[in-house]
Amino acid sequence: MATRPTVVWLHSLARSGSSITVYAAAAPFSYIVADEVIGPWDRTGPPYRYPKAQRELVELFKASDHKLTDEVVAKTNDLFEQIVGPSGVVISKWPHLRPEPEVFDRAFPNDRRAYLIRNPLHRLNSLYRRGWLKSIGPNHDLLRYKQFAKWWRAQPHRLAFDELRAEPRRFFSKLYRAWGFASDESHIEQAIGYMERNYHASSLEKSKSPNAGLLSEREFALPPEALDAYLGDPFIVEFMTEQGWSTDPADYGGTRAGAIA
Repeated sequence: MATRPTVVWLHSLARSGSSITVYAAAAPFSYIVADEVIGPWDRTGPPYRYPKAQRELVELFKASDHKLTDEVVAKTNDLFEQIVGPSGVVISKWPHLRPEPEVFDRAFPNDRRAYLIRNPLHRLNSLYRRGWLKSIGPNHDLLRYKQFAKWWRAQPHRLAFDELRAEPRRFFSKLYRAWGFASDESHIEQAIGYMERNYHASSLEKSKSPNAGLLSEREFALPPEALDAYLGDPFIVEFMTEQGWSTDPADYGGTRAGAIA
């Protein structure tokens, strides 16, 4: 029987910077990234080219009502054994809100994990700008975000995408500690270098000007009712204030608080 690889996880919602985080973090060590192998997509073709076991896992997970049954867990572990490289380490990225942390902990009890979150209005704007309307849940994905934020608050290892951009050294240092990676300044520098050199079409969108910042945080497509829903929700306002994120609608393409339209 093969020895199970060391597996670490990054949990987030979609459009929260999980792709650039895992690929940059893996680069200094040449660790394997398992990019959403549990679904919902068949990724046996390019660019991922996972073995056919990944397609079978996706089908099984869907047939299991997206629950981590014993069979799903066993097939996931088998897949990790198939894709792991010489390092023996797999970084698994899972930007979906299923299942809840307690269920996941029981399914993979020995794996280290970290949780990543992003300013909810920047994240939502990214979904709207890309036209990913099918990915937006009820009430502009507000309920999904609130659930994840509550889970994120309760985790011992939690990070924010905003920190990745503002303080990348601190961000990667925290992430490596969460995953139990032995790292030094050279690893952090390499991770930052990867982040600065690479473009991940599914996670990071830059304008042509390198100093202009992310389009999802500069050009807004949020419907007014989405701003009203988020900035009118006491939990969201408290959470954003707690994280140091602006709650002024003018900072998200809306009308400045208190102003007459």
